[in-house]
Parts: sequence; C-alpha cells; structure tokens
Amino acid sequence: MIADPSRSALSYKKGQKQITFAIEGMPAIHSPEAERSVLGAMLSDPDQVIDMAEEKLIAADFFQPAHQELFKALGDMRSRGVPVDPATVLQYLEDRKLGDLIGGPSLLGELSSAVVSVLTAPSHIETVRQKSLLRHLQQACAKIVYDSQERQHAPDEVLDEAEQLIFEISNRGVSNSAMEPRQVVMQAIEIIERTMKMKGRYDGMATGFNDLDKLTTGFKPGEMIVIAARPGVGKTALALSMAKNFISKRYDEQLDRFVEPGHPVAFFSLEMTAEQLMLRLLASSANVKLQSIRDGKLTDSDLNGVSLVGEQVASMPLYIDESSMLSINQLRAKARRMKKMYNIQVLIIDYLQLLISTSDKARDNRQVEVAEISRGIKALAKELKIPIIVLAQLNRKPEEGNQEPALHHLRESGSIEQDADVVLLLSRSFEKDPEDQGRGIRATLNIAKQRNGPTDKLYLRFMGEYTRYEDEPRDAS
Repeated sequence: MIADPSRSALSYKKGQKQITFAIEGMPAIHSPEAERSVLGAMLSDPDQVIDMAEEKLIAADFFQPAHQELFKALGDMRSRGVPVDPATVLQYLEDRKLGDLIGGPSLLGELSSAVVSVLTAPSHIETVRQKSLLRHLQQACAKIVYDSQERQHAPDEVLDEAEQLIFEISNRGVSNSAMEPRQVVMQAIEIIERTMKMKGRYDGMATGFNDLDKLTTGFKPGEMIVIAARPGVGKTALALSMAKNFISKRYDEQLDRFVEPGHPVAFFSLEMTAEQLMLRLLASSANVKLQSIRDGKLTDSDLNGVSLVGEQVASMPLYIDESSMLSINQLRAKARRMKKMYNIQVLIIDYLQLLISTSDKARDNRQVEVAEISRGIKALAKELKIPIIVLAQLNRKPEEGNQEPALHHLRESGSIEQDADVVLLLSRSFEKDPEDQGRGIRATLNIAKQRNGPTDKLYLRFMGEYTRYEDEPRDAS
C-alpha cells in the first residue's frame, strides 16, 4: 500500500476491498511545468487556446487534481459563453465549492503571470498529452504485474485484460470519465448531417441486400449483429455473400462515388477451413457450380471464369482466420491485431457456439459460458468501433411442429438476444418449388430484433448450387 500521489499508483476494487499498488520507487510520469503552462495560456488567451487544448486533451491527461478541475472549468465556461479571466474563473469554482481545491486566487494569478507567449501553447499541450500516455502505460504495467502475481490461476484472462489495457492506451482510450452531453449531442448531429449528405445511401455498411439495407440503413460501428438458423439452412453462405459485398466496393464521401476495393473484412471460420470458404466464394462470384469445382469437371469457360475471379478476390481485403477451439480472449486478441494491421471495418464469426470461455465461472455451466462469450463479442464491437456479425445456431424447437424461428429459439443462452443490436432469423424450405426453376429457393429473413429500428420479415433467394444468397426478384410473388 502507498500514499504518495507522485508514485505510479492505481486503485481498483477487488470484491469490497480497495487495492492500491505501484511500481516501487518509480514516480508517476508527468510534467507540472507543462500542465501549468497550458492552463496559464488558456487563462491568458481563452478564445484561441481553450479550443486548441480541448481538441487534444481531456481532464485525465492532467496529473494534479487541481489542474484537472481547472481544465474542466475553463472548458465548461467557454462552452457556456462565460467570459474567462482569473476573477470569473475563481467565482465559477467557488460557486461549486472548488476554490480551495485548486489553490484559490494565488494559483490563478501564478498561472496567468507565468505565461511568456501563447505561441508555445501547442508544444506544451503535446507534452501534457505524451506524459499522460506514458503515465497511463506506467499504471497499466503496474496492474499487469499485480494481476500476474495474484491471478496465476487465470493466465488467459490476465493476458486478455493486459492486451485490452494497452490497446485502449494506444488508441487514446484513457479517459476515466463519462462523455459530456455536449460532446454526445455534437456527434449525433454529425451523424444526422452525414446521413443527409448521403443522398439516399446508407449511413452504415450496406450488406448488398436491398430490403435488409432499407430496414437497417446498414450495419453500424459498435453493433453486434446475430444471424441465427438451424444447421444446413445457409448461415455461412449468407455471411459470405455479405462479406463479398463488403470487400467489393465502398462509398467514398470525399470523391462522392463508389470505389474499389471495399471495406477490409476479418472472417473467423471456426468450422470450415480457409480453403473451403474460398472455394465457396470463388464458385459464388464466378457463377460456377461448387460441385463441379469439387469434382474437377469444369469447362474451359468455367476455369477461365474462376481464374479471373480468383485474381480479383486476391486483391480484395478479406482476412480469414481458420482457428478452431478459439477462446473469446484469443479471438479478441486476434481481432485487435487485425484492426491494427489491416484496419478491418467489419468482423464475421462463424459461429458463436464454437467459441469457448476459459473463466472459472463458465467451466461447469454452458449457459454462463455462452453469456460470457456474447458479452465479450458486444464489448469487442464497441472497443474496435466496428460492426461484428456473429452466426449462431437455433435449438430444435422450430423443427418440432414446423414452427417459425423466434428469439427464444436461440440456443443455450438468452444473453445473445439481450446483447445483440440486430437479430436476423434465417429459415427456408428444403423442397424446391417447380415454379422457381432456376431462381433458387425462397428464404425468409426475419428481423426479429433491431435496437434502433423496425422489425419485419423480408425474402431472399438461396442459390444452392453456387452457395450464395441474392435479393428476391421483384417479379416474384
């Protein structure tokens, strides 16, 4: 236990106990001079420097609690249009019982008089930011050392949490406070303005299926989208059809047109090999029967078509991971690396029930295990700020009495329904209709849950020979 605030200390709760730990003899990294210079410049030239500082810094970037409170006060006064000078700032703080915390008028006077030139403010702001990053890294390392010693029974969990800590710091995710309403409102307005500029296009990532995209307006960053069906219905085929559309092209707002290639996609295949997936993708894209590829009975025209499509797909940003028996911690670690290396914009998991959890709680309870996996996927979507499409199996109930799939048919855990932002229930007949000759089999896609939009049913066509899904033809009944 330590009490010296200058050391690299970090507190957290373990049960009902508050634990504080640090790397002994190592002072917390910070620059008091740079912090005072930034605050002094904000007081001396609020119109210019406050906006500049708020663009780069948050309150937690300052080490001293007094500096944190003063930074927040200056930003709030600026946003409210309150004139900023030592007298008004002191009154603002005293009204909120914070005057003594920041040191009263003496500190404000020192900060203002110490500023030589506001022209050096950008340099001091950058120094505060860099010291903050290093301090949070220092604190994270102290936690990792502590956890490694105290949680030797759960190395996978310790490793996953360590990676998450470092990832958050490297992405400037170091804020320990809630987002202020002003910031959230501005972000929401930006989304509205961007949507209006899209001129009928979708603000999320379009799947390429028209009716689905109209109802969802595309899949959004941070969303967990579940595609659930019974085995053999074609969950993988639908996910692969979406992946093909994602990687083929994307809309560029600056150029105001669609460009190639499309969005980088990570596809975690826990059931099929990468080669099997690629054979399906080539057959689907080249309009060649998959069975003909398997049998080696291709015409010269088919072979040329597959080769041409192969060259196109080889240049597209599709990254397949075929690891089996993957834990949720391992998946998260792999996804973070893919985000860093390839800037993936969507992640597809085939399928949820093949993932495992290594926590002690989940060891003897499958429902708890699936709940932990589901929560882990949703948290990963928010962390990476990308949509995650996860395939899931339904239980046998829909087959009993020929029922339509429903949310309560999700296998092994109700938490999947709770965590998901969108749940798509896929079903189809296994008997061909003579009237549908050459048009595949009609499939139903039920949007059974959509957190931010309507629910409805729509229809697709399953082209089994080519292992792909298509929009329902407009002239079909």
